[in-house]
Amino acid sequence: MIEKLKDKYVFFDVDGTLAEYRYNDHVSGKNNWGGQTWEELFFGNVFVNNRPLKTMVKLVEKLNPEKVFVLGAITTNHEIEEKYEWFAKYYPTIPKEHLIFVADSSLKVIALEEYAKKLKIAKDEIVFIDDKHATIRQTEEAGFRSYHVTSFME
Repeated sequence: MIEKLKDKYVFFDVDGTLAEYRYNDHVSGKNNWGGQTWEELFFGNVFVNNRPLKTMVKLVEKLNPEKVFVLGAITTNHEIEEKYEWFAKYYPTIPKEHLIFVADSSLKVIALEEYAKKLKIAKDEIVFIDDKHATIRQTEEAGFRSYHVTSFME
């Protein structure tokens, strides 16, 4: 699979893709908002303690850091700050300015389109990796090569 990423701009989702989809050892918050409670989203240490997926850490290390981006969805500004800290610890080769967060997964396709314009590259030069089937389908239908995270698991 690494050959399919060679010389491409690779955009990775975060939760369930670069990190385990589990928060403070639970997968569902009382409010049914992702895997977190509202208290965790606003005040807790929910993301900074997430376990990075070793397979994905090794994959990212093999890629050109100038062409690696993160495209995640967030709910609060506290979540963003925690994710900045988490990326500095577990994926230090990804530049902070390559960490992109949108308010909802449905906006990821728009973000990819805008980054293709900004970077002056064709859609076929971008690979998107996520764990949500709906998002993968949406981005692939828009012309981006998209993979489920399990495509990289051995």
